[in-house]
Amino acid sequence: MPLMNSRRKIYSISVLILSSFLGCQQDTTTPNIEKAITDLTEEFTQLPKCISNPTDFYKLVRSVTMGESNVQLQLRNTPDSVKDKQQIIIIIDPKGKYYAIPFFSNTYRDYWNFKLDKPIPGVKKTNTTFEHELNKALDTLNLNDTLGTRGEVITEILISLLNCDKVSDYDSSRFVGIFPVDNYSIPAEELDSCYVRLRRNFIAIRNEIHPSENYRNYNAYWDQDNGRIYQINNQGRNWEKKQDLQITVYRQDCVIHAISM
Repeated sequence: MPLMNSRRKIYSISVLILSSFLGCQQDTTTPNIEKAITDLTEEFTQLPKCISNPTDFYKLVRSVTMGESNVQLQLRNTPDSVKDKQQIIIIIDPKGKYYAIPFFSNTYRDYWNFKLDKPIPGVKKTNTTFEHELNKALDTLNLNDTLGTRGEVITEILISLLNCDKVSDYDSSRFVGIFPVDNYSIPAEELDSCYVRLRRNFIAIRNEIHPSENYRNYNAYWDQDNGRIYQINNQGRNWEKKQDLQITVYRQDCVIHAISM
C-alpha cells in the first residue's frame, strides 16, 4: 500500500512538472504587448509615454486575425485627453513574435513623406518613414515571402484595421471638402492653400490610377479617420513576389485654428 501511494505521488509530481513545462512553452508564443509599446516609445520620443501601464494608455482600438496565416494585427490609440493623438500598429506572427510600428499623426510629415507637401519647421523629425518601418516589419517577421502573405497583410491593415476605402477616378468629391484639424501646436493653414493641395492631390492620383491600357499596377486607399490617402505603387503585377513595398502618401487634412469670440 505505501508503495502504491509513493507511485501515485511520483506520478502526480511528474504530471505537475510536465504541465508547468508545457505552460512555459505556451507562454513563449504570447507576445509581450506592454514591452512592445514601451520599447517603441523609448525609440520614438515623439510618442507619448506612460510608464505605469502602457497597454491601458495605448488602448486597443481594433484587432484583426488573418485566416490561414494566423497573423494578428493590432491598432492602439492614445487617450482622447492627448491633444495630438498618436497611434501604434503591432504585427504579431503565429509564434508570438511581434513588431511595433509608429502610426503618427499628420504633424510628423517627414514620417509620411507626403507628396506635394513638406515638413513643418520646428517639429522634431522621426528620421524614418512609414514605408521603411512597414517593410522592416514584414522582413523581420518573415512575412515578405513568395506566398502572397505580404499582400494579404497590407490589405488587412488598410481595409480591416484602418477601415480605408478604395479610391477610384470617379471620387472627385473626396477632394472637395475640407478635413479640418484643430491643432494649436502647429501653424494654421490658409483655406485657399488647402483647396489647391487637395486639387493637386486628386490630379496626381487620377493620373496614376490607369498608368497603362493593358495593366493596372496601382491602388489608392482613403483613410478618412486620419486624413490621408495611401497609394500602393506596386500592388498588382508581381504582388506575390518578394520585394519592398512602395507607398506614396497624400495629406488630405487642413490645419485650422478656431477663433474664440
